[in-house]
Amino acid sequence: MWNEQRSAFLALLNNVRFTLPFVFLLALALAGGVLVSLIAWHAYAPLPYKDANRIVWLQGSMADQQGQPIMNKALSNIAAQYIADNTSQLDLVAPIFFAESLLERHRAQPRVNVAYTYSSYFELFGLTLRAGRYFGQHPNDTRVKKEVVVSECFAHRFLKKSDEPWRTASDLLARTIQLDKQTYHVVGIVECSERIPQLKSANHQTDIFINFTGVVDREKPLSEHLSVRHETFVVGRLKAGTLIKPVAKDVVAHLNKKFSEGLVSMGHGKGMQLSFEYQPLKGLIKGEIQSIGNWLLLGGLALLFITLVNLFVYYLLDFKKQQTELALKVTLGAKEGVLRKAHYRQLGTVFLVSAMGAILLSEFGIAMIRVLSADTYAHMNWLHLYWWHHLIMIAIALAVSFGFAHCGFAQLSFFRLHNQLQGSGKGQAKQLPVWLSSSVLVIQLSVGLVVLCLSFWLFVYFANRLFVPTGLDPSGVMFVERQQYSWGQSSTEVSARKQVFLANQRALLAHPKVEAVALSAIAPFNTSYVARVGTTPKSAEHIAMNSQLVGAGYFDLLSMQLLAGRDFNQQDIDARNGAIINRTAAHLLALGETDIGKWIYQGNQAPVRLLGIVDNIFTHKTGAPATVYFPHNYYETNLLIKLRAGHVMRKEEVVHVLKRQEITQNISRFDALASQVAELNKSAKLSLFGGVGLCFLIIVQVVVGLYGLLGNLAHSERPVLRIKQQLGAKGKHLMREQVLLRLRHFLLATLMATSVILMVASVISNTVPILLICYLLALLIIFSLLFFIDIHHVYRQFKKD
Repeated sequence: MWNEQRSAFLALLNNVRFTLPFVFLLALALAGGVLVSLIAWHAYAPLPYKDANRIVWLQGSMADQQGQPIMNKALSNIAAQYIADNTSQLDLVAPIFFAESLLERHRAQPRVNVAYTYSSYFELFGLTLRAGRYFGQHPNDTRVKKEVVVSECFAHRFLKKSDEPWRTASDLLARTIQLDKQTYHVVGIVECSERIPQLKSANHQTDIFINFTGVVDREKPLSEHLSVRHETFVVGRLKAGTLIKPVAKDVVAHLNKKFSEGLVSMGHGKGMQLSFEYQPLKGLIKGEIQSIGNWLLLGGLALLFITLVNLFVYYLLDFKKQQTELALKVTLGAKEGVLRKAHYRQLGTVFLVSAMGAILLSEFGIAMIRVLSADTYAHMNWLHLYWWHHLIMIAIALAVSFGFAHCGFAQLSFFRLHNQLQGSGKGQAKQLPVWLSSSVLVIQLSVGLVVLCLSFWLFVYFANRLFVPTGLDPSGVMFVERQQYSWGQSSTEVSARKQVFLANQRALLAHPKVEAVALSAIAPFNTSYVARVGTTPKSAEHIAMNSQLVGAGYFDLLSMQLLAGRDFNQQDIDARNGAIINRTAAHLLALGETDIGKWIYQGNQAPVRLLGIVDNIFTHKTGAPATVYFPHNYYETNLLIKLRAGHVMRKEEVVHVLKRQEITQNISRFDALASQVAELNKSAKLSLFGGVGLCFLIIVQVVVGLYGLLGNLAHSERPVLRIKQQLGAKGKHLMREQVLLRLRHFLLATLMATSVILMVASVISNTVPILLICYLLALLIIFSLLFFIDIHHVYRQFKKD
């Protein structure tokens, strides 16, 4: 018995050509099945909060007179607070505004994430207070106390001195931190938790919480109503036994009245309206994952099924090669039961090793998912693989191995052993029905053609997205977001900010590392500013698009190509009577080179002249949005700095230059534009690498599946080939018959695959030529593999005789 077991395992080690592809493909398929199953379950799993099914968030929208949406997730801080304070259908409610601040009085002055909210936020999301208390909550009190609650992680990292031993959280209470020149007293410390919901991209790192009242400017209420933001939310828990109802009409009417008054005060007219709707919080947090979860699960299970089918036919081919050896062992006295058990153990070992490899791959996959999705899908940090997940996978793998071995022995008869020894494979052993093998072959070819074509198309699509010109030169360009305190609109305040900028510009241009400086209210790829512009005064005909406020030299600094007209000069900036649009905006407005100098209208504001048309700027995430560029108004005096070739400038150097002009200046953000472009293109790069890996995996799947299936077909057809040879048929004629037979199979598979590809082409009609080229390439590869592998197997059958 032990000799049989030892012989079986030695055979497994020696048969590397079978074992390695089998283990590799099976481990990948098992790991993929585990990952997609876990992600699909996670997409619909309840949120980790008390009464999570009752937690809702407020969707705010802005629409024009025709009801066409202008902006989603549009909510001002003052509106969020008003709704939170006047709701009747929620028993626990909190407005939230996510911001970033400089942590001053710290050597590195890091940029930290801050959440302005109510103390009910902590109860709503189950954050435990470790020490102290929550900050006060008095919405109508204009004398807001400077109090903060911080997380244990923040306290340990920033409040504890490096040489101070960690004792308890209570020991760090009453300490102070300085955020953007404001000093706050630490009154509470909450637990570090992964349960903080992802309402805004990076808010899972939020460690500082401040009373929401402190972010509402009640001295300028109309301006506050116009400041709609993507970073403001209202979340709450429905009262027990109630369903979601519309926001109270009087609340909506009040907010629209204030919003219209603000529009009139700024000269924009009354053409826009706000609407509000409560929606389940799960949809906000997991909506995108839910939209792809089902397809991901279907794709993963389909890959697992196809892999098992391919490996089964590959296994049958290898098993039939052992037919003579097994028959000989039985003839020499080995018991059939012992041989079966040895083979079951042998195949079980292969599946067990594959499952162990799948465990490592799935754990690595989970770690990569959590890292890569940290800033986009922070809730993926909740994904965990537990020991019982691994046990279930191992049990399933061993059950499948038992099924494989049982089916393999079902193809082998231990009767008439003498005949088997004299001519194994002459028809005495059981074979799969020819019609079944042919059907599986056609399906295999069809699926291989479709999946390989789509894999090539995805590869080409994302490669093309990466090679689309960015439209600007980001090398050596730094975006500087100044720490600003003055936001006044009076001529005196605007003039003061202008003088500070001019002083900064002169000082920076005098620096040996700096080549150019230009004003830029927001980063070039930031799409948070929106404007409605048109070529007529009729606001109903105006088109919503992104807007930018830029200074003189902005386009030269970024090397953006002017297609028509001219750039802004300093006179344009001072007069603010011009505009420049990009190519996409020009297409939407039906403007061209001959239209330079025409009037451009924006709401009820005075029209401005069209001064030029510039090329689009593009990234995979933002695309090439329609954009209108207006002269800078010195409201947000952020900067773009172009460094000289070969030079690097640190944040501290720029701060030093700015402080020499005005001592209170500081920098909130100092980012390389090239890094921003790389981040915006990251998903395309990951998809590109995924496409390459998928192409490789599909080709390996096709090779293994065709090798096993065609080998079994050649094995079953061997008696017929021998009879034909004995009747005088020549080898080349038999080979031609075989090629014609496979050609019929291939044509049938091509017909099926073509119908699927045509359906896909009807959905993605804008890339049909590329899809057809990818399909032709897939046809060529599958055709070559089919006939090369088939001729190889048939030729080996001829050699045996």
